[in-house]
Amino acid sequence: MTTLALIERLNGWWTELSLAKQFFYGIGLVAGIVCVVLMILSLLGMDHDDAVDALGAADAAGAHDGDSGGGIFSVKPLTGFFLGFGWAGGLALDAGFSFFAAITCALGAGGAIMAVIVLMFRAIFAMRSDGTARIEDTVGAVGTVYLTLPAAKAAGGQVIVNFKGRQETYAALSAAEKAIPSGDKVKVVAVVDSRTVLVEPLA
Repeated sequence: MTTLALIERLNGWWTELSLAKQFFYGIGLVAGIVCVVLMILSLLGMDHDDAVDALGAADAAGAHDGDSGGGIFSVKPLTGFFLGFGWAGGLALDAGFSFFAAITCALGAGGAIMAVIVLMFRAIFAMRSDGTARIEDTVGAVGTVYLTLPAAKAAGGQVIVNFKGRQETYAALSAAEKAIPSGDKVKVVAVVDSRTVLVEPLA
C-alpha cells in the first residue's frame, strides 16, 4: 500500500467517525505520536528531565538524576494517560457504550497506564538509589582500621567499612584517647563530613 493510499484510507476512516469518536481517537492518536517521538529521543540519547515530581520520586532517587518520567505530572505519565484515555474511550464507543460510560472507561484506562508508568520509574529510581553508597548509612556499621587512627580525633587515619553489602574506605577520626592500630575493629558512631567518619573501638 502506497503512502498516498494509506493517507486516503485513514482520512476515510476519520471522516466516518462520529464527533465523540473523533474526540477520543484524536487524543489517542496525538498521544501515540508523542510516545513515538519520546521513544526516538530516548534511543538517540536526547531524553531530558521534565518531571514536576509531585509524588517525590526524585527524593527516592536521592538526587536529580536527569531521567524524565518519575513525577506524576511529567511528560511520560501524562502521555500514557492520554494514550489510554483516547483509545479506551474510542473502543468503548465502538463496542456500543454510551458517551458517559466511555468517559468512565477512558479515565480508568488512562489512570491505570499513568500509575504503571509512575511506579515503573519509581522502581528504577529506587534501584539506582540502592546502588549508591551514602556515607550516612555507615553509622552503626562495623569496620576495620586501614591506616592507624591517631588518638583524640586527630586526622590521618582510614577505615574500611562494610555496610549494605558493600565495602568503602573512608577517612576516620577516633573518639578513643589512644591510637587504634591497623587491623583493629571499630564501630562508626557519626559522620564528620562527606568523606570522614567518627569511630570508636569495638568493645
